[in-house]
Amino acid sequence: MKVPREFESHTFRQQYMSESLLAFRPIDLEAHAPLCAAFRRDSYLCSFGVDCFFEEAGPGGAHYLERLRQRIERFPDGYVHVWQGDRIVGQMEMQVRGDPPIGYVNLFYLIEEMRGSGVAGQLHDYALDFCARHGVERAQLSVSPNNARAMAFYRKHGWRDLGPRPGREIVNLMERGVPALQP
Repeated sequence: MKVPREFESHTFRQQYMSESLLAFRPIDLEAHAPLCAAFRRDSYLCSFGVDCFFEEAGPGGAHYLERLRQRIERFPDGYVHVWQGDRIVGQMEMQVRGDPPIGYVNLFYLIEEMRGSGVAGQLHDYALDFCARHGVERAQLSVSPNNARAMAFYRKHGWRDLGPRPGREIVNLMERGVPALQP
């Protein structure tokens, strides 16, 4: 298939690249709590095909939002909205836990129209940078084994599938090493 000439131009590539660059800003829960809850609910639909697990988060996600508030206070650089220009197109939730400390990605989310656009790698890079800034050597996340698209993405980016997550067997635990920060 021949690529139209306008897609080959340097100007188009430059414009596309600048439009595809994302910004990561701490979540403003006062301004965006309903959006946070909606993204979390949609993440369950994407992962499991149902959102019944979100109901555990309390009416309207009240328990989830309170837990989010507490985690934002502890890791403001780990609980971020993903911005493209002046609109929010995603959300990431990350923390450090355990001894030895491990970076844990609780949520890696893009709105539907952004999925498959090629920008998810920027979220992945942000997650690894977060972990490196906090001095951890390993990162983990949980993923539904039925979410083939997510599983393929994580494997492509160096995550190993460790099998069912202990205590939460409906998801698989994945892990990868965290590269050290470059001076």
